[in-house]
Amino acid sequence: MENFPFFGIASNIQVETVRDSKKNVFELNWGKLKSSDENYQPEIITKDEQTTDASGTKITLTQIKRKSPFDPYGIAYSLAKTFTVFDEPDFKTELIHNDDFDNPIQVKNELRFENIATEFEWVFPLEKNLIELEYDYSNHIKGKVISSKSPVPTKINGVTLFSRGKLVNEPEFFNDKASSFGYSYLTGWLDIDFIDDWENDVISTNRKSLNWEDDETSKLKDYLGLCVKYIYKDQRKKRKERQVKLVSEIANINIEDWQKSLPKHEGKLARKLTDSILSSEGIPTQKQAELVKFVKDSFQFESFKTFASDLENVDSLDSGKIIELFKEWEYIEAREMYKLATGRIQTIKTFENLIAKNALEVQEIHPFFEKFPWILDPRINMFRHEAQYVKLLKEEFLETDLEPVNRRIDFLCTSVSNHRFVIEIKRPNHRITDKDINQAKDYRTFIEDRCNTDSKHPNKVIAYLVGGRISDDRKTKDEIDSMRQTDKVYAVTFNQLLTDAKNYHLEFIDKYDKLEISKNS
Repeated sequence: MENFPFFGIASNIQVETVRDSKKNVFELNWGKLKSSDENYQPEIITKDEQTTDASGTKITLTQIKRKSPFDPYGIAYSLAKTFTVFDEPDFKTELIHNDDFDNPIQVKNELRFENIATEFEWVFPLEKNLIELEYDYSNHIKGKVISSKSPVPTKINGVTLFSRGKLVNEPEFFNDKASSFGYSYLTGWLDIDFIDDWENDVISTNRKSLNWEDDETSKLKDYLGLCVKYIYKDQRKKRKERQVKLVSEIANINIEDWQKSLPKHEGKLARKLTDSILSSEGIPTQKQAELVKFVKDSFQFESFKTFASDLENVDSLDSGKIIELFKEWEYIEAREMYKLATGRIQTIKTFENLIAKNALEVQEIHPFFEKFPWILDPRINMFRHEAQYVKLLKEEFLETDLEPVNRRIDFLCTSVSNHRFVIEIKRPNHRITDKDINQAKDYRTFIEDRCNTDSKHPNKVIAYLVGGRISDDRKTKDEIDSMRQTDKVYAVTFNQLLTDAKNYHLEFIDKYDKLEISKNS
């Protein structure tokens, strides 16, 4: 009687119970119990009194010892955490605080998971083929494990075990190695009523843990540990699938198609890097998209693939290692681009001299563009002469159809990735007009039609018209703006090419200088 738990908070306890239309009421008093001999009997107030009241039990505590105020929601949570009977159809529990009868607090099982934003869930019993270990009681385990969208409170982090509606083991993962950050998102409960039918009593005295040293509980722990391990891996898999879709949309990249397009060895390395980025819990989705795009863009550099190949045999990369990796590569890349840019600045100066002396197209400017095509467009890193298209253009567009000043047409044709470039070069003193633009449009559509008849060739065709200056009349300006917006025809001056090329490469030099200062500071 002295261990009766209500005496911890009150000195007087009245219990009223109704069953089969009969009411019984008795009262226990701590003071009377302490002053009496060992034969203390509760005071009977009502015995077998006929009543029309509904069946049920009411416990009233008076002479409260506690001085600090009660937290009714805390009590409701504690009850929900300790028992699982609150969702039974014939069991209803309400808390009424300080006679606030209009706002009773319903005690429900889900209270223990209040404010948990469920992302994924696994309902038990799990399918047998999901778990490697055969377990005799696997089909008798009922309940649910939840993966939250954010880390769950420590007090419910893990899987809680109940038997016959009562807590028998507080939340845990049944595996000493369950320390990864992903476990902090898991919570849930399982009913293991069958343990009460075992020969040995495996529940500890305080009913907060099982005796895992017993043979039966040891088997149970092994099985539950494998279940949680499977759920942890499945959680990562589901999150990765979701992240692949989300990041692909943000970065405008089909990640799977890109990886499949790479040679086998490179594809393996690409998957390694992107999987590490997508599975990292510490990197926001927007940043993941930026890093995946960075990896894809960097795969065009042999130096990056060599740099990253050391990571192939590493099981996983945390967010810190990933960020450090890319910071280091950013510096290496900037240094390489710095060397490239300083060399190209000298090339640009040589080109300036050609323009200044009104160099001939075929003899001087054509060879220069073929050797250094990046001056025209950064997308063209290597020139591959497409002689057959030059021939087609010359045959289709006879010089006799053109004005005398535009005769002796000279073309360059090259292809890069899914782009084909048709380049018409005028003399450095030629003034581009709307007639030149329309002629370039004809060149472009003519080649585009030829490309579309051959599935081996790309179907994106861009025309470049290069001259000394551009007419400032309205019709010419409108044509140039319209074509530029559609990425079909570009009219540019030699001076504009020079200025853009300088600015483009000076950015690399400036970036490297800033990284060098940051690294040495």
